[in-house]
Amino acid sequence: MTHSSTVLIVEDEENLADLFGIWLQEQFEVHVAYSGEDALEIFAEEPIDIVVLDRRMPGLSGTEVLQSIREGGDAQQVIMVTAVQPTEDLASIDVDDYLLKPIDRTKLLRAVEAAELILTYEDSLTELLSLTARKATLEANLDKTELEQDDRYGDLLQRIRELEEEADTTLQRLETDYQIDMLVRDQRIGSQPVEQF
Repeated sequence: MTHSSTVLIVEDEENLADLFGIWLQEQFEVHVAYSGEDALEIFAEEPIDIVVLDRRMPGLSGTEVLQSIREGGDAQQVIMVTAVQPTEDLASIDVDDYLLKPIDRTKLLRAVEAAELILTYEDSLTELLSLTARKATLEANLDKTELEQDDRYGDLLQRIRELEEEADTTLQRLETDYQIDMLVRDQRIGSQPVEQF
């Protein structure tokens, strides 16, 4: 089976980390780190898409690992899995999801699948914005009749339509399958956060 996303599990309880790995390995390429220090070493060597991160660990805490991840731009989605009850400080912690232990296989799998789907949505949206900007520049500077006769312009329009459909489909799946409302979720497009209203 081909794995589309790479997941790093960072958990100091080795049995639990290994169990999480077993739960996810059928659908994802999985790496396991038993400490924050090990996690940062893996980041230096491997491209990671999604991190499942314990908050309280000896040595480098999950919060410190998270800060390093965000500063390095290494992982695009971080799911914190912890026994620490959320307080108001969660508002300032830059995680994409926050799951409380104990956690079962279904809940972890759904969170990681949703994170992967969000990455797909963000990639489509980034490409769509780029192509739409190109289309606008072409239309503002070239004769429309000439443009319409150029196959490259036709290919551009076709790709824009495909990406719009793909983004819509992904958005619907997030909302129906995972109950995630992307209109109120903080998204990263490139490195620019989208304003929430």
